[in-house]
Amino acid sequence: MGKFIVGTDIGGTFTDVIGIDLETGEQRVGKVPSTPPTFFDGVINGLERAGISGDECISFRHGATVSTNAILERKGVKTGLITTEGFRDVLGGGRAERISAFELDWDPPPLIIPRRDVLTVQERIGPWGDVLVPINEDHVRDAARKFKKRGIQSIAIVYMDSFMNPEHERRTEEILREECPEIDVTCSYKVRPEMLEFERTTTTVLNAYVSPILKDYLRGLSNRLRTDWNYKGQLLLTTSGGGIVGMEEAIKMPARTFHSSPVSGAVGMAGYIGSLAGFNNIIAFETGGTTNNVSMIYQGQPAITHEWKILWNVPCCLPSVDTVYIGAGGGSIGWVDRGNILNVGPHSMGAVPGPACYGMGGDEPTNTDCQIVLGRISPDYFLGGAMEVYADLSRKALKEKIGDKYGWTAEEAAYNMYKVATSNLMMALRLQTVARGWDPREFAIVPYGGGGALYAVDLAREVGVGTVIVPPLPGYASAFGATRVDIKHEFTRPMHKSENELNFDKLNAEMDDLVAEAVATLRSEGIADKNMMIQRFVDVKYFSQSSYFTVDVPEGEIRDLNTISENFLVAMKDRYGYVLPPGHDQLEIVNLRVIAWGIVNKPVLKEFINTGDSKKGLKGYRKVYFEETKGFTDTAIYERSLLPTGATFSGPAIVEQPDTTTVMPPGCTATVDPYGNLIIKVHK
Repeated sequence: MGKFIVGTDIGGTFTDVIGIDLETGEQRVGKVPSTPPTFFDGVINGLERAGISGDECISFRHGATVSTNAILERKGVKTGLITTEGFRDVLGGGRAERISAFELDWDPPPLIIPRRDVLTVQERIGPWGDVLVPINEDHVRDAARKFKKRGIQSIAIVYMDSFMNPEHERRTEEILREECPEIDVTCSYKVRPEMLEFERTTTTVLNAYVSPILKDYLRGLSNRLRTDWNYKGQLLLTTSGGGIVGMEEAIKMPARTFHSSPVSGAVGMAGYIGSLAGFNNIIAFETGGTTNNVSMIYQGQPAITHEWKILWNVPCCLPSVDTVYIGAGGGSIGWVDRGNILNVGPHSMGAVPGPACYGMGGDEPTNTDCQIVLGRISPDYFLGGAMEVYADLSRKALKEKIGDKYGWTAEEAAYNMYKVATSNLMMALRLQTVARGWDPREFAIVPYGGGGALYAVDLAREVGVGTVIVPPLPGYASAFGATRVDIKHEFTRPMHKSENELNFDKLNAEMDDLVAEAVATLRSEGIADKNMMIQRFVDVKYFSQSSYFTVDVPEGEIRDLNTISENFLVAMKDRYGYVLPPGHDQLEIVNLRVIAWGIVNKPVLKEFINTGDSKKGLKGYRKVYFEETKGFTDTAIYERSLLPTGATFSGPAIVEQPDTTTVMPPGCTATVDPYGNLIIKVHK
């Protein structure tokens, strides 16, 4: 009987499953089409394809994209918002941003919650937590009855300055439970107990918008795992912050699971694979069926942000690995707009009907169709030959939808569509690197997802990256990454005291309370004390600033701000290039913050011992289009599984495996390292 840790990932096109035996290192994989709207059917199908039984599994870890897709497609539940009287338009007003300052006919997208479903209550908490206006409970009951009549399924409660004193939000929740117990309720003091009312409102609203959907999904998945798969253990969910949490913790705050799948791939797989290859600075580059995601790993640690956006005008202010993503995956559609400009994405053909080559009724050309027509993907080896696809349908779609509009052949349409797609991916890379102050020449690219290795070398050349590291199973990277991340929770408590107002006894007592809460949460998830790691931070800013920096807290009791101040000034200098002269402005402690890690069992890749040259993996030649040769050229085709350790070969070459294809243009060389990674040296 095996002892498998199982990781799963649901994408817009495919559902991936990987199981790794902790004792033997055996890996079992399954890739199947995703099954919207009951996505957990795809999970069960993937487990069956992988040949893993529930009684062999000691830990099940799941990347949930359900909440992200609900927001992107605006298919969340009907949601209402209760807020303080006089502040009804905080959500609608936002930051008064525009996507483009030069589009005179631009209209903002509709709000997640229309104004009619934003109701107000007479109440007011002061900025220091004192009650300025008592809560009017009749207003709350009136709002509850209105929402009930309107068919509202979820309610967000966001009162001004309630993070300093949640008394009114707690009472409102109690009344709503009495008046409409069937409606889901989300309180801002539980989701984001921090300053900045717009950001606190949008984060709470996003959580409320998807909460019933994720709860239903997780309970359905849990039931299927127990009844159909005979799994008795704990269901763990990957989070945006680069960790995992138990199902009950995920249900409490669904917003933590937004874009969790690409993050688990970046942290659990790309960072780990990069370290095995001797690189601590990594650009994690994922191209899946629907989207492309780019994240940064610097000196072995992921770049973290406390604000990011799924929709352009709706920031989510919860800790997350900093990720840029665009609608540019294998299923992204090529189309010609009214100005006769060729575009690729963001719309996708998804899993059903899928790209034209699938033969399932899709007649739009996609990135996958381009790769087939250009000879980069073999139609005879799609998913290792497990799935039949049709190159003639790809050519037909490219010729009719794009080629005929410009007088191009199908091959010319495919190449030009590929160049547009590459340009889009280049923009994502530059947004995450150069635009944020990173020098891409100091990094290696780790591509993953089914399509990452198709584009990685071309993109590396453009941005000056010298090395591309293709993992052994890039198509299962997010699922594999889920098996490598630890339990992670973050706890926050507001302080808002300037350095002259600080009471260090109170500060230490509050920090001790947060640590105790963190330890209790980890214990509730079965983590032994010896496997806990607690990190303490404070959020600090100049008193006159509105944004803050999160900095380390020295060990032991805090009795002065010397070290904290030094850490803040370093962060300030790094970000803005200057600090204020001493005495010009006071420091303010905004929040206390504790990150709790629960260290769990995780698989370790073992070194291979097979040796030989690349001829073992050479299985033939075919015509492939490369820009460097300005046309189709004879190209060596290698089977990844047959390439031994130490094998070295040069481009032009194609390396095939069931879960992805690696494209090596002329002028680059590749070596298989002891862990099975393909190390590609990129030359201009």
